[in-house]
Amino acid sequence: MTNPPSRLSARIRSRLLNAPKYMIFWLATDAVYLLLLSFFLGREFSLPFSRLILIHVLGIGVGTMVMFTGLGAGMLWIPVLTFLGIRPTEAVSISIFTQIAGKGIGSLTYLLTGMVDMKVALRFIPMALTGAGLGYLSGFFISREYERLLLYIFLMIAGYLLFKMIQSLNEPVSDEPFLPHEDALRKSWPVVVVSSFFTGLLSIGNTDWLIPHMERKLKMPTSRSVATGLFIMFVTTLFFLLLVSISVWLGFRDWPRGTNLLFATCSGVIVGGQIGTRLIRYLWFRKHQKHAFILALALSMVHLLW
Repeated sequence: MTNPPSRLSARIRSRLLNAPKYMIFWLATDAVYLLLLSFFLGREFSLPFSRLILIHVLGIGVGTMVMFTGLGAGMLWIPVLTFLGIRPTEAVSISIFTQIAGKGIGSLTYLLTGMVDMKVALRFIPMALTGAGLGYLSGFFISREYERLLLYIFLMIAGYLLFKMIQSLNEPVSDEPFLPHEDALRKSWPVVVVSSFFTGLLSIGNTDWLIPHMERKLKMPTSRSVATGLFIMFVTTLFFLLLVSISVWLGFRDWPRGTNLLFATCSGVIVGGQIGTRLIRYLWFRKHQKHAFILALALSMVHLLW
């Protein structure tokens, strides 16, 4: 017979394991983190408390938008970081590192709730890593003038996909499980590899292409397309971080300045990511997820042209 202390211990363990399912857990953890971090401000690293809170709140907003729409956060983070005095080249790296935290926790939530289509993800991830690796290596040889030309090509294709998504707004939305056609998966490799090539070369999120492609060609519902695309992008971004770290270790690149900002940005996007993944539980948000993606993609394209 189980004694009362053992029963109590099992109940405590059960509640601790279930705690991440609830938003209150993430909010409480975030509050404790900020409280502990405030004791080190001005001593271990120079970051005023007001600036910490500002960047943290911005991180929550960015994380929410990214995990709900599926787009990369660079279009928001890079202007903010440059305004804070971080050079654009270093802002890109900090933005990528921040996205790893937000997309990692958010993608894990999508994965545990069954939103990620693992068959599609497992087929696309090797292609995405190949494209990102080729793009990153090309960055050492391609001049900035050609990078600008490639950016315009990326935007032209993204604009075409955006136009197709706008045309599909009146199509019925379905959240029913589906089985992607094998032929469609096999023919997807150019989109996955090329979009990920731009991720490695220009630090542009491959979800800008992947989500519209999965919706149109694989006939995936918007919510599953976003969840699966973000999971693929998270793995791709993690691979990008590995490539950057190896380049720094070998002396080909310098570690970016302003990395102390990651203490504020990463924690913010983690909380925002949890909010964003929960929005699709509400019918109104789920019905307008495609509209939000279209608007965010349009803003992203304007930002990249700017």
